[in-house]
Amino acid sequence: MYITLTILWSVPISIVALILVFGALYRHWFSYWRKKNINYLEPTFPFGNAFNFFSGRKSFGELFADWYLEMKKRQWPYGGAYFCGKPVFIPVDNSLIKKILISDFILFPNRGLFVDKNEPLSTNLFNLENYEWKNIRSKIPAAFTAAKMRRNVIIMEKISKILVELLQKLSANNQPINIKDVLTRFMVDLDAACLLGINSNTLNNKDEELLKQSRPFFDHQFSRTIITMVVLIPRHILSLFHFKLFPKSTTNYFLDMFKQIKETREKETGKRNDLTDLLIDLCDETKDHPDFNGVGKMGPLTFNEFASQIYVFFEAAFETSSSTLTLTLYELAVNPEIQARLREEIDKVLKKYDGQIGYDSINEMVYLDRVVDETLRKYPIFPILPRVCVNDYQIPDTDITIDKNTFIMVTNLGIQHDPEYYPDPMRFDLDRFIPENKAKRPHCSYMPFGEGPRICVGKRFGIWQTKIGLISVVKNFQISLSKKTKLPLSFVSKELILNAQGSIWLNLDKL
Repeated sequence: MYITLTILWSVPISIVALILVFGALYRHWFSYWRKKNINYLEPTFPFGNAFNFFSGRKSFGELFADWYLEMKKRQWPYGGAYFCGKPVFIPVDNSLIKKILISDFILFPNRGLFVDKNEPLSTNLFNLENYEWKNIRSKIPAAFTAAKMRRNVIIMEKISKILVELLQKLSANNQPINIKDVLTRFMVDLDAACLLGINSNTLNNKDEELLKQSRPFFDHQFSRTIITMVVLIPRHILSLFHFKLFPKSTTNYFLDMFKQIKETREKETGKRNDLTDLLIDLCDETKDHPDFNGVGKMGPLTFNEFASQIYVFFEAAFETSSSTLTLTLYELAVNPEIQARLREEIDKVLKKYDGQIGYDSINEMVYLDRVVDETLRKYPIFPILPRVCVNDYQIPDTDITIDKNTFIMVTNLGIQHDPEYYPDPMRFDLDRFIPENKAKRPHCSYMPFGEGPRICVGKRFGIWQTKIGLISVVKNFQISLSKKTKLPLSFVSKELILNAQGSIWLNLDKL
């Protein structure tokens, strides 16, 4: 009888104890914004405001966009939220966003991502911070001048012909095509040629080792598990436990490949004047390489730093551009009138150039510009612009201070889906990008490549390769949506970039 009563009493006592423990944890984890007197979205234990991400309902970028849009609806100029127990500051007011990204950039220069010299490929321009980032960033634009883009366009056009040949073969049997798969191979071949100077031939061989080893960059580095660890766990703790962004096999494969490329280039008498040549030059300490401030000399790149820069440009270029081109073709398939008008412009302009896709002919295609701009507005492939405050920062015209090391998320996806700037934001509307409508919008309301000093240095390159792929497909094929494509379109929840769930399947009819 005594044992029975003890058991009966122990159950409610245990429940009360658990409630008290969870209550204490809740108050400890989720008191930061309340104490700062900043409006915040009400969190729930243990995910904070991130349950939709961890449950697989929303991708990482969509999660932050939802936070922004909810705060905008409540007319907050900024607000707080929680990624599990991690406080995240969300700027909503356009003027504050401009200050964080541009005018007060000196206080928000870093992205807060994982960098560890013992993880060779992590020391890339995307992840680097402070003067290490500035010194390399100041040199890279020389690889993407207009003159060098002219040369790259010639290479791109040749590879686009191989793309068209493959699509003709695949469409000959009237079967739908997984277009992202094909376009990924196209971009790998294009970027391997333009950035690395090698012939990868993945369009004709989808089992090519370069293609296999390239996939872990986005599949692994930006997976749900890796994102969570990088956001929540301090960098020194990750380093202490030898945290790895990439599988060892991938790191070894690319280090070996880049070593061979570097050694081959150094033996050549001529120069290609591409990104690889520029970075090889930066491996030498000379008086011609002043640091970012023009004082003294910029230290030579180590081999790992050299390899890391090539790696991030190659990987980011092919994945983001293939995703952008995939989503553009999707929109053209569901908007046939836009597709027809774009084809009309392409045919009209190319007729003046004897059918040749080139730098000058592409520059004349203004409707093409609007198609690409609207795709990047609706689908910014990299949908967030993370920043970390390096010193306490008082929000202008308030008594609110953002503490040093606060994690800040500018959500370009949320901003570009904001009805204030883009009415009916889910509609694919090219009129948004006629000059008079562009002029009505404030700065920092369109940022598919970021903004301020950390704007994507490869922006020009990415847009050009997307345009060449787009022209090649639209010029040669009538595009329609296959029933295999899952609608409404949603995005893979475990990935950071916007990648369509279940793939986009298209029917291509040769013209």
